[in-house]
Amino acid sequence: MVKNNKERFELDLSKSATKTPDMMSDEEVLSKMKRGFNNKYVCFEYPFAWQELPSEEEDEFTDIMLFNRSNNAIVKISTQPCLIDNIDDLKTAIEEDLKSKGCEIQQSALEKMDTQDIWDVFYTTKEGLEIEQFSILKDNNLYNLELYTKNNRDQATVKSFVDVIQTFTILKPSYKVNGDSYEKL
Repeated sequence: MVKNNKERFELDLSKSATKTPDMMSDEEVLSKMKRGFNNKYVCFEYPFAWQELPSEEEDEFTDIMLFNRSNNAIVKISTQPCLIDNIDDLKTAIEEDLKSKGCEIQQSALEKMDTQDIWDVFYTTKEGLEIEQFSILKDNNLYNLELYTKNNRDQATVKSFVDVIQTFTILKPSYKVNGDSYEKL
């Protein structure tokens, strides 16, 4: 039985497994369960339904990729050094790059999340892939949280992605930028 508490949930294994109307479904229990990620630079929690997806390519900037088997959605979280020093200029540069690649921007907005300005862009590619990207720029490091879906952008997927973003914490910069060069810290 799962007990709801305002801030957290508890799984009480001492109760009977018989379902009652006030119990949560197995799907609801799994959606509440979280795993944690911490690479000493960033940390966040992600729902149990997402599993880590091993990257086939060597990519020094990708922190983790998550896959949701139920709807084939992918979340990619990456950190990279950035020579642009404000989110407005970054927004302009990335929008121009997306348009030059034939992507159609559905929405683009700056938002406040706690103490950070976040730029959110939702766009589709020529292949029909839908991508929602949240970007945070801090200490010359660009943090991207991207949701990739294809023709199945359901509310549960978007909500679980937003849950990841809300737990995302920058512990310290991953890269130090010196002029045009950078080094991993």
